[in-house]
Amino acid sequence: MKSYVFVFILILGILITLAIGLLVDPSEAASGVVHPDFGTMSQGGDAGRHEGRLVGGWLYGSLQIGLFVFLIGLCVPSGRPRRWLIGASGVLYLAVYLGLILSYGKGVEDAPLILGFPLPTALLVFGMWPVSAVFAILYATQYAKWIYTPEDAKRFQAIKERYQGSAEDGS
Repeated sequence: MKSYVFVFILILGILITLAIGLLVDPSEAASGVVHPDFGTMSQGGDAGRHEGRLVGGWLYGSLQIGLFVFLIGLCVPSGRPRRWLIGASGVLYLAVYLGLILSYGKGVEDAPLILGFPLPTALLVFGMWPVSAVFAILYATQYAKWIYTPEDAKRFQAIKERYQGSAEDGS
């Protein structure tokens, strides 16, 4: 399958899940319920408010992560060393996201606390952010090996000189 077709399918999937999410009637507690002690404050409610919506949310986020990882991987020509790290990081990213969705679906009332945060929040703070930072670190540290090698720079310079020379000749 051509890469642009796969990108189109991912974007179409994202748009479809977004449209479904916008067209489905929200649950009563989707935007919070009135706090019993503080009437001007809203609280999230129990985990039941997510019934039937977690799969759509998981699919929407997973398609976005897939698009993100695929586009990053697309920048790295095949045959470059350790290119598999992008795919492995993407799988780890999806695994942490799945753990986040599953723990969030169970609610935070009985969730264990990790460094003061309920499990879903801890997965978001200590899982999603660091795993996504791996991509930035890989890009910054591996750019000259994966994306634009010294050999690529030499080839580009030769092409540039060839076209500059032909433009000066008037051809």
